[in-house]
Amino acid sequence: MKTSERLKALLEDKWKQYVRHNFVEMLRQGTLDKDSFRFYIIQDSKYVEMMIDSVIRASSLAGFKDSEKILRSVIFGRDSGMEVHKKIHSELNITEEEIKRTGYTLVNYAYTRHLYYYSTKSWKLFLSAWLPCMWGYSEIGEYTMNSPDHLYSSWATFYASEDYKSRVEVILEAIDSIPFSEDMVQPFSNSISFEIMFWDSALRKDRTDIMG
Repeated sequence: MKTSERLKALLEDKWKQYVRHNFVEMLRQGTLDKDSFRFYIIQDSKYVEMMIDSVIRASSLAGFKDSEKILRSVIFGRDSGMEVHKKIHSELNITEEEIKRTGYTLVNYAYTRHLYYYSTKSWKLFLSAWLPCMWGYSEIGEYTMNSPDHLYSSWATFYASEDYKSRVEVILEAIDSIPFSEDMVQPFSNSISFEIMFWDSALRKDRTDIMG
């Protein structure tokens, strides 16, 4: 069994809570409150910026071949994803200034620092912590892409696209080249927990007063 498959199998129930969360189900049905989606998009934008910093930091711990392939496909090949998100920002009247002046939720702050922490530990552990986000969104995109709400279907269609899947495949290839070890389970599991809490936080529209 591949390393990625083993990690997911060990945490199958928690993974289902993440990719079939109530937030995801409402996206699929087109019933998600737009204020919750707008809240999520702002927090996700802040997450992505910190995620990129963490990927770049972690790449210094990887072999050149692995890091170069991931940086090229995931970081430097972001144009199509940025276009989709710019359209969504426009429809929701979200500006870069609003994103910058909005603080982090406690969940988002903890999640981004969790990723950065593992970016300083090892390439193996960082990939384990990063994989749930990238891999899970590919599944969620396919599951929600036929939402009757055009905004939600536009969002989901990007994550279901071949472009996005190709990025995920690069990450899966990298982690599957590493033999499974027990120390990979905790960062993988904790990231799934953070993803579940990220959805919960958006539904509650938590306080956003953590700056940094």
